[in-house]
Amino acid sequence: MGLDGLDDEARGRLESLLAKGWSLPGGHALAGLHNQRLGAYRLVALLGPKNNVGSRYFQLFLADLPTGQAGAEGRLARETLALGLHNSGPFPAYNWVELIRYEAAPTFGEQAVDLAGEGLDLPLFQMLSALVPPGGHLMVEYDSPGQKASERALTLGYPPVTSPLGYLMFQVGCRSFRDWYIAEGGREGPRKLQAFKPLNEEIAREKTAELRRQIEELLARPDDGQHGEWGALARRLAREVLRALEGQLI
Repeated sequence: MGLDGLDDEARGRLESLLAKGWSLPGGHALAGLHNQRLGAYRLVALLGPKNNVGSRYFQLFLADLPTGQAGAEGRLARETLALGLHNSGPFPAYNWVELIRYEAAPTFGEQAVDLAGEGLDLPLFQMLSALVPPGGHLMVEYDSPGQKASERALTLGYPPVTSPLGYLMFQVGCRSFRDWYIAEGGREGPRKLQAFKPLNEEIAREKTAELRRQIEELLARPDDGQHGEWGALARRLAREVLRALEGQLI
């Protein structure tokens, strides 16, 4: 299925990109996301050029589903859902997905779709995680306005897993994190959170134990309310992580 079920405006936008060298994913790994259902929506994936180290650019778009009524074909959200890079290679660490830009609340007309609020961010990240084997990693920017909560938690020094982005990546199997907190611009791009999927059970136990230690240290400190809603959010997510880890070895 290519661009079927899209209205004329949506089709025109995508065909303009196809004319500029972007392409449908075909046999690429990103084909697993193309036309996948996401709640009342579906994903459209396009592949772009490779960068200077061989990673492939891609774009994801959110389309609403056709209603079946005459003239009521699917619309495309105003904003690109994600601009990213995908890399694959013979060694686990060579396999990764990076979202250079992630729009967590794309809009249809005047109505925004809150992916987190509608519970759609987790299935989206599960699809992205499926592209990354054990030993690989995910990276997501947190400089855009939609990532303010994660930016605040990370800037205030909370464990990365207690930021919304970190917790989301924890839910899809990541167990260790690196915060690229200095925005270099240019090739380095915006600030981003890198999250690693453990290569094996031994590493998973080690990294999970470290996560547990970080969370327990945070929750053992008195909550003085200094960081307001951001501190409260980080502590709530910390408790969610602990509950998820109860009884788990990895």
